[in-house]
Amino acid sequence: MLLDEKNRKILAILKKNSRTTNIEIAKKVKMTEGAVRNRISRLLKEGAITRFTIETSTADRFGILMAKAKGDTKRMMKDISRLGTAKDSYEISGEYDGCIIIEGESIEEIDKKIDGIRKLKSVAETRTFISFRRW
Repeated sequence: MLLDEKNRKILAILKKNSRTTNIEIAKKVKMTEGAVRNRISRLLKEGAITRFTIETSTADRFGILMAKAKGDTKRMMKDISRLGTAKDSYEISGEYDGCIIIEGESIEEIDKKIDGIRKLKSVAETRTFISFRRW
């Protein structure tokens, strides 16, 4: 899907706050509410928007796990995704094949999630970075 300038502006607004109303978006992009509603509907239908979500402040800590696949990268990423422990996961290029973001209310909770990923047969090697506080 090709995104025109209006669609890019709508997406930028929704990325900042997915609860922004169509009326508020319409004012910012100088369109009618109905036109914004139709564009958002089309963006959803065509896959440019895959989900609306929220971020919470309950996760005080997060970890970044870099993973190398044992064999097929896509298989490893699917296995990690099926665990349901990652906030986000990305297939990447470079020394590692995957970057997994893990949140938790304690380092112990994050550690447990990381251990689950490390036990996967499709994961060959990992490197972990843990946050201590948010600034």
